[in-house]
Amino acid sequence: MEKELEQFRQEVERLRAGRKAGSGPFPEPLRAFAVRYLAHALEKGDTLKAVVERLGVSEPTLQAWRRGQTPGGKKTQSSEQGAAPLKPVVVHPPKQHAPSPVATTFAVVSPQGWRVEGLGLEEAAQLLRRLAC
Repeated sequence: MEKELEQFRQEVERLRAGRKAGSGPFPEPLRAFAVRYLAHALEKGDTLKAVVERLGVSEPTLQAWRRGQTPGGKKTQSSEQGAAPLKPVVVHPPKQHAPSPVATTFAVVSPQGWRVEGLGLEEAAQLLRRLAC
């Protein structure tokens, strides 16, 4: 397990080189190894602090991995299995409305306020021509 620990530390250093702290999650295989290593070490009587120092990761990061989370509170896929299932959504196309009927009668309203209703298109046009509007 010591050889695997050394490989883990090298990979952690490689990932950290050239990036800001906390700028990206560690790959799942690295997180899984760290959690297995922690469990094994604790069974042998090691302290969490000693394991953190050997692994080269912070205690909050290791604790988050142990709970199945990545730093920042994002849960990993394995811990999302207990989450509420997604519900299917059905999207219906908008209803087709019948086109508005073409007006068959018209009303003519004068500027003085009188109104003539119930005229057909031709009748309304004749009235407007006669009134010279």
